[in-house]
Amino acid sequence: MSQTIHDPLKNYITVIQDLTAVAGDITHVEEIKTAAAADKRHELLDGCIQEEQALLLKLRGLEQHRISLQKDLGWDTLTLQQILDRSSEEERELLSPVFARLDHYLRRLQQAREAAEKILKVRLHELEVFSQMGASYDNSGNVNPPGKPQGGGRIRSTYV
Repeated sequence: MSQTIHDPLKNYITVIQDLTAVAGDITHVEEIKTAAAADKRHELLDGCIQEEQALLLKLRGLEQHRISLQKDLGWDTLTLQQILDRSSEEERELLSPVFARLDHYLRRLQQAREAAEKILKVRLHELEVFSQMGASYDNSGNVNPPGKPQGGGRIRSTYV
């Protein structure tokens, strides 16, 4: 970077890169959550949800920092494309690949989130059906037939 690029822009680029990394981390957790639900490995979901909550808090903090820096740079309410349109050539060369990478990871995150939601809805529906039939899951995710409840015959609330 040349010396004409000021610290708020450097900080802004760093925050965008950090947002991209966190989006990638959340995507990874969503993919693990989807695989766990698809494989009926419900015991893994608690850890995924806890990790996801921590990442979302980190994301929130980074987003607040991004908003603050964007305001300092005079880009208060602008979209990423509007920022690129209003930037100097040098700024555009720095920002364009960073924005493109963020956009890519956000699209991947959206796809992973949608896949996780679909499989979780299917599994929740299965739980409802099994509970109405008198069947239950044990702590390992196996189905207990009606009339043979194990461990109290209840579905653990920690799966959701």
